[in-house]
Amino acid sequence: MTGEWILQKTEILSLHETILEACLGDPDGDALVSSAEPERSYTRGEVADLAGKIAHGLVTSGFLRGGRIGLLAENCPEWGIIYLAILSAGGIVVPIDPALKKTEREKLLSISMIQYLFTADDSIESVAEIVAAKNLSISTIGIRDSIEGARAITGYENTYIERETDPYDTAAIIYTSGTTGTPKGVILTHRNLTANIESIKAALTVSPGSVFLSILPIHHTFEATTGFLYPMSIGVKVVYARALNSRDIIEDIRDFGVTCMVGVPLLFEKMYKTIVRKISEQPFHKRMMIRLMYGLSKLGWRLGCRWGKPLFRGLRQKAGLDTVTLFVSGGGPLLPEIPEWFNMLGFVFLEGYGLTECSPVVSVNLENNMKFGSVGQPLPGIEVKIDNPGGDGIGEIMVKGENNTPGYIDNPEATAELLDGEWLHTGDLGTIEDGHLFIKGRAKNLIITAAGKNVYPEEIEEIIHLSYYVEEVVVVGRKRENRMGEDICAIIYPNLEQMIKDNLVDPVSPELPKIREILAAEIKKANEHLASFKQISKFDIRLKEFEKTTTRKIKRVNIN
Repeated sequence: MTGEWILQKTEILSLHETILEACLGDPDGDALVSSAEPERSYTRGEVADLAGKIAHGLVTSGFLRGGRIGLLAENCPEWGIIYLAILSAGGIVVPIDPALKKTEREKLLSISMIQYLFTADDSIESVAEIVAAKNLSISTIGIRDSIEGARAITGYENTYIERETDPYDTAAIIYTSGTTGTPKGVILTHRNLTANIESIKAALTVSPGSVFLSILPIHHTFEATTGFLYPMSIGVKVVYARALNSRDIIEDIRDFGVTCMVGVPLLFEKMYKTIVRKISEQPFHKRMMIRLMYGLSKLGWRLGCRWGKPLFRGLRQKAGLDTVTLFVSGGGPLLPEIPEWFNMLGFVFLEGYGLTECSPVVSVNLENNMKFGSVGQPLPGIEVKIDNPGGDGIGEIMVKGENNTPGYIDNPEATAELLDGEWLHTGDLGTIEDGHLFIKGRAKNLIITAAGKNVYPEEIEEIIHLSYYVEEVVVVGRKRENRMGEDICAIIYPNLEQMIKDNLVDPVSPELPKIREILAAEIKKANEHLASFKQISKFDIRLKEFEKTTTRKIKRVNIN
C-alpha cells in the first residue's frame, strides 16, 4: 500500500543544502527562538551565516570529511545551527541525549568514535572528566562559545556548498534509547532525511506564518525532523519551550502565537484529562450546553463541516490554546476518543506513526481523510504492507521507501534482522483497513492467553489511562503456575494527587488498602469496555513512576 499523493521529482540535494537554500531564500525571516531567553533568536540568514562560519572553522582546523561529531545539549536554537554546521563541514552528526546517566554517557562516548563534541556549558566539566578518565581523543567545544566566535568573524562569505556531499552519505547516527533492549546506532543518510521531509511537505499544508513550538527532546529523530528540519525547510519559525510543565507551555503558546505543536500521547492525554476535568466541575447547565455543542460538532463532522471551530472558540480561548491550529501526535498509541475529541473542539489533530529507522515519519491522518483510531495513510513515496497476516488481518508492519535506514552502524546481525531487501521490519503489529494503518502493538509485548487468543497490551493501557486516578500503567502477561497461557496483569502508578484532591485518601499518609480499593473500581470500569479474554485479572501498585526514555516512553525492560 502506498500513499495517494504524487511527489514532484526534484534535484536531490544534501540535507544541509536543502535547509540552507531555504534559509537564504528568506534571510530576514525569523527562524529559531528561545522562549526562556528571547534575545537568543536567529533569523534565517543568521542561521545560514553562522552554520557556514562554524563549518569553515572545523574544516580549517583539520576536520576530515566523513568524521563524526557529537552534539550534546538540551533544546535550544543553537542546537540546530551546530547540526547544520557539522553537515556543512562534511561531518556526521551524533546527537546525544543530555538526560543520559554518567555510565550511559561514558559508554556512548566510548563507542561513537566522535572526534569533536559540541556541548552546553553545564556539561563541559562532566564530559571533560569522562574524556580524561577513558583516555578518549575527543575535543570538546562549548556551543555558546562557538556561536559567539562565529559572530565575531567578519568579511566572510558563506561557503557551505564548497564541500560536496553525496546525498547517500551518512548524515546522522542516532543511538536509540529504546524501551526494551540495548541501544543501537541507526544510520540516517542525507537522502533518508530529505526524502522524509519531501514526503511530509507533500502530505501537510502549513501556512507561511505558522509558529512551531518545540517541546520534545530534539536529539530524537521525531522532533529533529518534524520540529526542526521540516519547519526550517518551509520557512516557518520554531520556538523552543522553556519547560515541559503545562503552565509554561500555555504561556509560550500565548506569548509567541504558537500555531503548531508536535507531541507524544502522554502530553495530549494530560491535556485532555485536564480540560475534561475542568468541564466536569462546571455548573449543570454549562455542562449540558457543552455536551449539546459537542453533539452538533460531531453531526457537522459527518456532514463534512467543521462546526467545532466556531462552537468552541470560547473554550479554546479559556484553555489558552486559541492560536493553535494543528496538533500532531506520534511516538505511541493514543485512544481514538482523544484525537476525535480535539478535532470536535475545532483543532486539527493528526495522529501519525513512525520510527527512527524510517527517518522517522511513515504515515499520518489528514484533516480531509481521517479515521480515528488509525495512524493514517502512508506518506507519499512510502509503501506499507502487513507481513504474514493472521485470520484477523494482523501481522508485522513493513515499510519501503527512500526514508529507510541502510542499517545499524557496525552491527550487521541487527541490520540483517531489520532489512529484507527494500523492506524494513518495524517489529510493530497492525492491520490495513480502507487504506489506513491501524497499530495493534509491539510484537515483543504480545500476550497469549490460555485459549490461544492474542492480546495487545497497548490497547488495554489506552483504556486504563482514561482514569483520573491512574498516572501510568503497564500491562503485561504473566505465566500461569502449572497452567497454559498468561494472565493479563496491570502494573499501576496511581495519581495520588488526584485522589487527595477528591478527598478519597488521607493527604498526610495515604493507606495502600484504600488506594487499592480505588484502583480496583477503576479496573472494573475498564474491564467493562474489554472483551472477556482481554480483561485484567490482577493488578499491582507501584509508588514511583516508571523509568522512561526522553520521549516519555516507558522502558518496559524487566517489568513484570
